[in-house]
Amino acid sequence: MPRVVVSLVTHNESRDAERLLPTLFAQTFRDFALVAVDNRSEDGTRSALAAAQKTAPVPMEIVASRENLGFAGGHNVGIAKAIERGAEWVLVLNADVVLAPDYLERLLADADRPGREWVGAMTGKILRADGPELEPTTVIDTVGIRMTRGGRHLDVGAGEPDGGRWDRPAEVFGVSGCVALYRAAALADAKISTGFFDDDFFVYREDVDLAWRLRGRGWTARCVPSAVAWHRRRNLPERRREMSAVANLHSVKNRFLLRINNAGPDHLRATFPLTFARDVVVVGACVFRERTSLEALRWLARNRERLLVKRREVLDRRTVSDRALLRWFGPDPGGARIPDVDA
Repeated sequence: MPRVVVSLVTHNESRDAERLLPTLFAQTFRDFALVAVDNRSEDGTRSALAAAQKTAPVPMEIVASRENLGFAGGHNVGIAKAIERGAEWVLVLNADVVLAPDYLERLLADADRPGREWVGAMTGKILRADGPELEPTTVIDTVGIRMTRGGRHLDVGAGEPDGGRWDRPAEVFGVSGCVALYRAAALADAKISTGFFDDDFFVYREDVDLAWRLRGRGWTARCVPSAVAWHRRRNLPERRREMSAVANLHSVKNRFLLRINNAGPDHLRATFPLTFARDVVVVGACVFRERTSLEALRWLARNRERLLVKRREVLDRRTVSDRALLRWFGPDPGGARIPDVDA
């Protein structure tokens, strides 16, 4: 029984997988297995995974999906297998990531310290990777997720040079799903009828939804910057016009779905002036500029009854109140982290 199961989801990413897997197999921590879920790739990704499986130094299973399950659905398959195997931790990975050799070792060493029993999610210092070869840079991609009262979520430190500002270990609201280590017990505890990650998200913002649900159940999240990885960030707000219509549609849908799932009455009252103003802008953009995203609003309308049932499922299981969680929703990136006092 491995202590960690790595869940890797791919979709037409053969070149990225070939770059990632050697860095995963070179980890100094060895007690892990790999579950690679391929979302119906057509570019040779499955062949690349099969070739890696023949020489993998750890147990490796390939799940060849007949349909594209999305990021959320693909990882739900990998997480379910991890829990079935009795793993303590699940490392969720994008294919466009490379890892420092001691990434897992450093995160797990921190997780094993006294007082970490309620840490449900962990990340390291994730820097940007560049180009098809995932060349490492010294620009920060994420050191945790921060939330705003205007209904946005942002990556702490994103786009900044790595000058040491974020080098203290800290508690954060949540962690980006591009390379995230989750406690299996926390995932099982936060699971809802649509999965560990909510299948309704398909792709984009599903990691924020999970972070909010984990917080609502009393789990915390940590960033351990001594653990380093690199991630090629494709979708950014400033690149919206370059993103695919499908990605933009899910981005709009999931902006509202995030609040439908998680924002209780106190949260809605406290944030209404800012969220309403931004909602008007988003809906206006769909009507007048990005009409392909109107389907997102139609989808929400068609599914409203089911979504409200799911909302009640999430909120009824809360052990932490809206008011307590509001401290994480603010304008200051520095306030989005609680650094260790002994670091």
